[in-house]
Amino acid sequence: MSKIRQLSADLANQIAAGEVVERPASVVKELVENALDAGATKVRVEIEQGGLQRIRVSDDGSGMDAEDASLCLLRHATSKIDRVEDLSNLRTFGFRGEALPSMASVSKLVLITRDRDQSEGTEVQIDGGGTPRVKPAGCAVGTSIDVRDLFFNVPARKKFLKSTATESAHVGDVVTTASLARPDVSFTLTRDGRVAREMLRVATRAERVAQVMGFGDDRVAHGKGERGPLQIEAYLLAPEKARAGATGLHLFVNGRPVRDRMLARAVAQSYGSVLEAGRFPVGVVYLELPPEMVDVNVHPQKAEVRFSDARALCDALTRELYGVTSQAFAIPALGPPTRPWLPPPARTQVLPLSEPLLQPPRPLPAWEDSSPSSSPYAYTGTGTGTGTEENHDSLFANRPPLRFLAQVRKTFLLCEGIDGLYVVDQHAAAERVTFDRLRKAFAARDVAMQRLLVPEVVELSPVEVAALEERPEDVAAVGLEVRAVGTHAVAVHAVPKLLVRANPERLVRDLVAELTRQANRPFGGAADLVLATMACHASVRAGDSLSPEEATALLASLEGIDFSGHCPHGRPIVMHLTFAELERRVGR
Repeated sequence: MSKIRQLSADLANQIAAGEVVERPASVVKELVENALDAGATKVRVEIEQGGLQRIRVSDDGSGMDAEDASLCLLRHATSKIDRVEDLSNLRTFGFRGEALPSMASVSKLVLITRDRDQSEGTEVQIDGGGTPRVKPAGCAVGTSIDVRDLFFNVPARKKFLKSTATESAHVGDVVTTASLARPDVSFTLTRDGRVAREMLRVATRAERVAQVMGFGDDRVAHGKGERGPLQIEAYLLAPEKARAGATGLHLFVNGRPVRDRMLARAVAQSYGSVLEAGRFPVGVVYLELPPEMVDVNVHPQKAEVRFSDARALCDALTRELYGVTSQAFAIPALGPPTRPWLPPPARTQVLPLSEPLLQPPRPLPAWEDSSPSSSPYAYTGTGTGTGTEENHDSLFANRPPLRFLAQVRKTFLLCEGIDGLYVVDQHAAAERVTFDRLRKAFAARDVAMQRLLVPEVVELSPVEVAALEERPEDVAAVGLEVRAVGTHAVAVHAVPKLLVRANPERLVRDLVAELTRQANRPFGGAADLVLATMACHASVRAGDSLSPEEATALLASLEGIDFSGHCPHGRPIVMHLTFAELERRVGR
């Protein structure tokens, strides 16, 4: 007797439904996408008991005639594609023809639809994948699909669902995501008879992002840019709003919402060192590129995509967004500095730095540059995401300079602006300036060293000593000259000239910690973390006195620096208190 047998139609339908219909939100996603593919301008979603009792999605799209209404419930029946070649040029959300028959196999489904050219509509009823019942119906142009008693014939599936509130929240996320993808469509979500969310159609993505995300007074980095065939539009919040997961980051590829770890990491990396590993910004990023460069046929729910050159795409995305975020989250301008800011002399006998600021031709991320000619996403010279300050929206754009008033508690610098008071953390500001100089020098492989009169011996473990000996080029690149002294210690002969105030032992321990952690990875990716930590230990700290001239020079040195509104670790440098808020608090 043969060991291989063909599954029954009912069992095959149950398996297929398990891939497409995971929970009520999966049903809503498929039905909403069908409505958008049908050209709808209004989509209404109604759920009861989190969608388990009832889901109803209605639209004013093109609708179907009686024949199409019956065919759409057959497996792999679709109007989206005809040939194999169509799979490489998809411009619709759905295309497989799996959604409706999968839903019909695990629910009691009623479809009511009417084509624009028909005088009457059609109603189709089907319970648990049984025989469809078709009859005429009176209805408006468009389609309405009512899904009741989801998983009524698959009780085991119900056990894996969450609470009503959780399932309702997932449905809300689906509607929110769809509304971000299509700002030209109105969406209404009703929960148990009450309107929970309503997004009216708007003209631009910016309006829809503001409508849906509710950023309020939060600073938003907004930019558009192009690199080769890639077009980017982004709306991202400041680093302090970042989250541990990527749930607050919405990614769209050719209008399709996707979950892609590489893309999410590429967006996070555009923040440089101000965003620690494992955290992701909050915002919305739209990517547009030719359909033939994207494969959307890799996931049953079409939530994941594959790119023809994912590495080059992510690199281009990071570089383009870096130009947007680095300038948007900046401190107010204080006019041109009268001289470069220099850290006050340490309490030990150390000469202050006297050389001018390094000025590279453009902002350079820490990651290694790839040859633009070898990448399909090379910068074309168009768009607004080029990394120049005048091309990006900034909270402080086009504002008059601030005026330094006083140092408060030897920790904060109080400044007056035309619209309010600004309180600057002096340590965070000095840390950002030092880090920026180190980073530019590192990118140019030109970190100036200061030799120590007496080498300082640092005791380490044999593993740590070996880590330093195995990567001498990386150690020298950050401005340290270190030589092994036996197997348990190293001697520090030189430190970066910018960090002469720092303890050499701390610099070495910071470096060896990163080298050990990044043992099998390129040093370029960890350089920002090393330099940020080194800059922290060598900068002005809370409790250090600054003269008015030193404070003014420090603040002025922040102008033109990437992410000047945040320290290298992502902590905000400045707090803004408007005069209106000040007057409100004192009752004026």
